[in-house]
Amino acid sequence: MERKTLMVALALCGIAGMAVGMALLFGGGPPPAPPRPRLPSAPAPTAADMKYSATLYRALVEQDAKAFGVVAPSADELAARFPYFDELPARRKLHGGGKVHTAHLAISLIIRREQGAVEGQSFRADHLVLKIENLTKHHLAYRVMTEVRDAVRCEAKGVIPHDAIALAPHETILRTECLLQKTGEIDLTRIEVMEIPALAYFYVSRLVPALCLYDPRTAAGHTILKGSICPQTFSWRDIRDGAARGEIDWRDIIDYYARHNCEEYAFFPGYRYRTDAAAPLPARPAP
Repeated sequence: MERKTLMVALALCGIAGMAVGMALLFGGGPPPAPPRPRLPSAPAPTAADMKYSATLYRALVEQDAKAFGVVAPSADELAARFPYFDELPARRKLHGGGKVHTAHLAISLIIRREQGAVEGQSFRADHLVLKIENLTKHHLAYRVMTEVRDAVRCEAKGVIPHDAIALAPHETILRTECLLQKTGEIDLTRIEVMEIPALAYFYVSRLVPALCLYDPRTAAGHTILKGSICPQTFSWRDIRDGAARGEIDWRDIIDYYARHNCEEYAFFPGYRYRTDAAAPLPARPAP
C-alpha cells in the first residue's frame, strides 16, 4: 500500500514537473530577438566642411552683392569660364603721344606735370603717364606691364590714385610710369585682360597688387573701389615662386579671387584658371 502511494506521488511530481517545463517553454511566447546592430553615425561636419559648403558660399555671394550694390551673379555665371585675353603679341615701344589699341583697351602715353618727392621734399616735374581706357561694356580685370630704361629715376615719381586691377565699363584711368626721361618712351611688354561679372570687379579690386604679380612701380596709387583691403591669407612666396617656375600666372590668381571673397577664402598653389564649369564652388584645396 505504501509502495503504491509512493509511486502515485512520484507520478504526480513528474506530471507537475512536465507542466512547469511546458509552461516555461511555451507559456512565455517566443524568445526575444537579438538586438539589432546599430548603424554607424555620420561624422559631425567640421568647420572646414561648413566653410566650403555650396550653401554657405551662395549665401556669401548674395550677401556681398547686396553690400556692393550689384546684382548677384547666378550660379551658372560664377561657374562659367571667364574669357581671358593675352592682347600684346610682341613687345612694343610707346613714345609720348603714342597710342595702342587692343580689342579691350586703348592705351596712350602722355607727358604731364605731377608732384613727386625725394628725401621728404616734394617737387613738381614732368612725368610719363599711361592712360588706359576700357573700350568695352564689360567689367575687366587687367594687367598692363611696362618697362622703362632708367628705373632708378622712377623712385621719386609721384602717383595718381587709380584702380590698378579692375576697370568698369568704359572707365579710364591714369597712372604714372616714371619721371620724364630723355627718350620719352616706355616699353609695353604684356597686356592681359579678363572679362568678369560686376561682383567680381569689386572682389578683385580689394587685392594688394604687389602680392599678385603686379609691378609695384606701376601699381602705386592703387585705390580700392569699396570695402577694405584683402587680408594676406595666402603665401605671397608661394605665388612668387610658382610664377618663377611657370606654374602660377596672373590669370590663375585673378580667376580665383573673381569668384571668392578674400575675407573668407584664400588662394592656394594648386588652383588654376577655371575651364570646367562643372567643377565645384567654392574651390577647395586638396587635403
